[in-house]
Amino acid sequence: MVKSLNIKIPASTANLGVGFDSIGMALNKFLYLQVTITNDEQWHFHHIGPNVEGLPTDESHYIYQIAQQVALKYDVVLPALSIEMRSDIPLARGLGSSASALVGALYIANYFGDIELSQYELLQLATEFEGHPDNVAPTIYGGLVLGYYNEVENVTEVSSIDTPKVDVIITVPSYELRTDDSRNVLPDTFSYKKAVQNSAISNTMISALIQHNYELAGKMMEQDGFHEPFRQHLIPEFAQVKAIAKSHQAYATVISGAGPTILTLISKEKSGKLVRALKNEFSQCRSELVTINETGVTSELVYHS
Repeated sequence: MVKSLNIKIPASTANLGVGFDSIGMALNKFLYLQVTITNDEQWHFHHIGPNVEGLPTDESHYIYQIAQQVALKYDVVLPALSIEMRSDIPLARGLGSSASALVGALYIANYFGDIELSQYELLQLATEFEGHPDNVAPTIYGGLVLGYYNEVENVTEVSSIDTPKVDVIITVPSYELRTDDSRNVLPDTFSYKKAVQNSAISNTMISALIQHNYELAGKMMEQDGFHEPFRQHLIPEFAQVKAIAKSHQAYATVISGAGPTILTLISKEKSGKLVRALKNEFSQCRSELVTINETGVTSELVYHS
C-alpha cells in the first residue's frame, strides 16, 4: 500500500488597486501536488503540463529549498520525496504562482516532518518567507484577506471580509513579468500628502467592499497611487483592456499583483459579453472568467494499491 499526500493550492490576485502588499483574493485556479515517499533517498520532481515546464528537477527546486528550511527550523528530517506537479497557474504573471508553491512546500514539510503547525503558524512562516501577506494569506485561508506584516516583531495579522458578489475576468498576456522587474520601477518614498491620500482611498475602498458597494469600491481601486501609475507602461494592453471594460460598465480594472495579468471586476449579468469582447480584441492574451476561491489550500491522504 502506497500513501500519497495530495495538495490543491489556489492562485491569488494581490493589491486590488490601492491595497498594495496588503490585500489579496484567492482564485479557483490551482497548483496540484501529489507527494509520496521514495525508496532511493533522492528527491524527484515530475512536472506535467505547460505551466510547470522547465522547472528544475533536482534539489535546486523552490519547493525543496523551502521545505528543507522549515525542517531545519523545527529540527526535523524529511524523508526523500517524489513530487508530481500540475498547475493551472501561469508563471510570472501576477497570479501568485510562487506563493502557491511556497504554501505547498510548507504543507509538505509540516506533514512529512510531523511538525503539527497550526494554520496561524503556517501563515506566519509563509509571510516570513514572502515578505508580505497579500498572496499567501488568501492562498491559505481562501476568500478576500487583508493583512499586515510587522517586520520588527515578525508577526502577521490578517482579517477577512465577505467575498465580493461579482464576476472576475483575468486577461493574461503571453509574456512574463518578473516581480523584481516590476518592483524596480516603484519609487523609494512617498510624500506625507501622497501617503495620506492613498491611505484614504484604500480605507474607503475597503469600507465599500464591506458594504458590497462595488461601484464605489471600483472607483477607489482605479485611483491607486502606490504602484499602478509606475507599472502601467510595462503592460501595453492595460489601457485598452481598461477602456473596453469601462464600455461594458465594469466596476474596476487593475493590475493583478505585479502583473502583467489584468484583473477586471464586473457584475455577473455583464461578464460574459465583456470576456468575449476581450478575447476577440486581444488574440495574444488569454481572457477568461474565474471564480473566487473560498476554501484556501486543501490536502488529503490517498492510498494506492
